[in-house]
Amino acid sequence: MMSSHSTDIFVPTVAIVDRYRYDWQLFADWCNAVDLSGMPADPITVALYLDENPAAPGTQRRRIAAINSVHTRCGYPAPGTAQALRKRLTRRTRPRPDLRDAADDVIRRLPTTGWPGGLFGRRDALLLTLTCRLGLSPIQIGRLKRSDITFDGRTLRIPSHGILVDHDPDESPRTDPVAVYLRWARLQAFTDRTPSNRWLGESLTTATPITDDTVTGLQLLPAIRHNGPLLPSFDKWGHANTGQAGLSRRAITRILTAHLTGSTRTRDQRQVKFFDDGWADAVEDVVESITEDDATTADQVEPADLSSEEIATRYEAGLAARRGSAEAMADLEPTFDDLDDRTNELLARIQGLLATVEDG
Repeated sequence: MMSSHSTDIFVPTVAIVDRYRYDWQLFADWCNAVDLSGMPADPITVALYLDENPAAPGTQRRRIAAINSVHTRCGYPAPGTAQALRKRLTRRTRPRPDLRDAADDVIRRLPTTGWPGGLFGRRDALLLTLTCRLGLSPIQIGRLKRSDITFDGRTLRIPSHGILVDHDPDESPRTDPVAVYLRWARLQAFTDRTPSNRWLGESLTTATPITDDTVTGLQLLPAIRHNGPLLPSFDKWGHANTGQAGLSRRAITRILTAHLTGSTRTRDQRQVKFFDDGWADAVEDVVESITEDDATTADQVEPADLSSEEIATRYEAGLAARRGSAEAMADLEPTFDDLDDRTNELLARIQGLLATVEDG
């Protein structure tokens, strides 16, 4: 018997026709080497295998026939067909209607007011819109700068990706892509002129929640003063990172998965407090989970009695440490850019294999 390393699914010997035995073994060994599932195999895996093991068209057709034969004999769909590959590539590059509907349901439940819930709610609503409504990938979203999106009073444009979206007055302002973008863009414009979480938190706390009857203001946005990432990362207190990079691909994927699977935790709204010396804002730390074993210990810990000056000093030290980390990681950006370029080239070659697969 033979098996695929990553799935531990055994392939009965009788499922492998003699004339395909060598070609199947070659494919199975390659899957083991690269730690991909060979049974059942994803159409993308088959395309990658053909791309990394070039051969004459007749040889490639025989390899595809072997893979398809073993899969159908084991009761799985044949992955090496043009239809399967096209369907898989389309699913990767175009948002499905059910995914759009799921995203809209999530966006409707996200808060638009409160601190810091309104901050994260508005950002994540735009993140879901860009991914599930407009079809951008996590890598593309992470690279977007604020200036990459424009609004002329009616149409939202992302020229670098050929996206144009008109405001739809018949769609709820909760989910309309233009309204979702404007809520976030105006929040960023506010921080341009008032770069303090103190005032941002107060503004979101006193803001009026968005409903289906809310009228979307279509006034033009003010000029951008600080052209940073469109979707920056924040710590749990709502402080943005100090670098020029947006959310990472991994962070975006994690956020999307949490929202679409319903595994997100409700963020506690916090009261924004002000110090007499004008230092930003103080928020209570929230313990996300305490086990029973930790509960007794937690009760015995006395909270530190810090003055506003001591808290401010610690805050500035934390910012300095984060700036240092951002500078240390800056050299990695070209490396990731190179990986993204190689990935795009590989996907282009995969699509070029469709003609070969068609004859399989």
